[in-house]
Amino acid sequence: MMIELEHRDGTGIPIPYNVETNEVDIHFLDFLVFKKKYAKFIHHTLKNASVQTILNDSQRVKYFINLLAEQKYKDHKGNEMIGVHYCSAQYESNMKPIIALLRTREWKEESIEQYVKSWRNFYRFLTVSGVEHNMLMPDTIEVERHGDQDDNFLSHTNYGESYKGEKETAIDEKNKEFKDDYVNSIISMTDFWKIYKHLCEVDEVYAVMAFCEFATLLRVSGLVHHFPLTQNKLNPHFKPYALAERIAKNDGIRMQDLNYIAKGGKIKTTQLSISVHKIFNDEYIQSSICNYEQRHKKYQDDYCKTKWAKNKHRTPEMRFCWLNKLGTPVSVREYQAALEDAAEALGIDIHSHMLRHTGATQLLWRYLKEHNLTASHTNELLIADAHVMLQKLLGHQDVKTTRMYVKTIERMIQAEKLNMLLNSALSTSKKHHDELIKNNKALSNGLSSMERAVKRFENHMTGCNLLERINRETEEKELA
Repeated sequence: MMIELEHRDGTGIPIPYNVETNEVDIHFLDFLVFKKKYAKFIHHTLKNASVQTILNDSQRVKYFINLLAEQKYKDHKGNEMIGVHYCSAQYESNMKPIIALLRTREWKEESIEQYVKSWRNFYRFLTVSGVEHNMLMPDTIEVERHGDQDDNFLSHTNYGESYKGEKETAIDEKNKEFKDDYVNSIISMTDFWKIYKHLCEVDEVYAVMAFCEFATLLRVSGLVHHFPLTQNKLNPHFKPYALAERIAKNDGIRMQDLNYIAKGGKIKTTQLSISVHKIFNDEYIQSSICNYEQRHKKYQDDYCKTKWAKNKHRTPEMRFCWLNKLGTPVSVREYQAALEDAAEALGIDIHSHMLRHTGATQLLWRYLKEHNLTASHTNELLIADAHVMLQKLLGHQDVKTTRMYVKTIERMIQAEKLNMLLNSALSTSKKHHDELIKNNKALSNGLSSMERAVKRFENHMTGCNLLERINRETEEKELA
């Protein structure tokens, strides 16, 4: 059987149903309810899940059930059959081949592990609920993890915190990557401008979303679901661009807080600068190609009449921040797919989370230059200082995560990988970057260019000359 999910606003729990019969899958639905409200019933190591975790679990279990529906097997008479019900599925004959399939599709072992954990908890729930099934997965190994408060420079106390966790045995630990930096998870601004331009040609909404993710350091889910269009319950004091611009001119306040729901369902805050807000307004809300009101009219007149809108209980009165040119609200997967398509077309290795890593790494590098520091100065005191700065923007509590960004800079310098990145990262536009290369092919003036530019934080952080470049290119095309 194939499963689909119906999302109903307010519940936080999608309704899984059988596509062929349109009947709700009670076992699947009960699993999600108990995972959200009574997780200890499933396993003593689990905590009640956040809305985002429930959404992740629902997608992962649905994915597994639908892959089972495509599996071929032979019945007792030797006839070839298609489709295995999850209660009939076995670890060796059904789940292990699916795990192997994901590896052939070049999934990272860490991603496979997250999926397997969701599948394991689903079958745990079936077991404790008395539902008969044939899935016997290898036992996990319980481990006690320790968090040392000495690592937290923000605390004046010293204490150790331990909690019980599990080591997943259904995946291969040897395939997991040890990662203590983000060297391979950042891109140069040269590549960023190429991607931005490509996305603009597809649909401006994707380009502006990519820019906002890079500049605000929001996770993709926070960007898609919580970036405010106007004042709302999460951001009751949000100032629209016209008001924010007026305040910036009169009072010099060029930043405003932007609240979002982070991992675990906690409300956290990042910063929205006036320059990023300008890009959002000029290139998306007031776009000369397809402005927001035009998109919203298509949402009301076209999208709201579709079965997808009706299934999700979306009405013409609702307003979504991100709408594509057809008037459809942009989903996380749609945005990720747009980035993947752009990367494939341009031959650039990128996924959506790399924009967040790139923004954080650039911010830290500029912090070093602002204080006349180099890689040799990235000591514990600097890490503590940087952690205070990044903690609010990234929403990270553990200083070890900040240390990974610092290590990224250290290792890129040591390996001389910053040669192109530094110059292009600090160019205020793609045109400026091209001029740097044209005037100095060896890029020998890179550091001095950086030092001059670092005082103008928003220029090179948000690319405020981007609008001039795009408008200029548009005028040149019209003249041609």
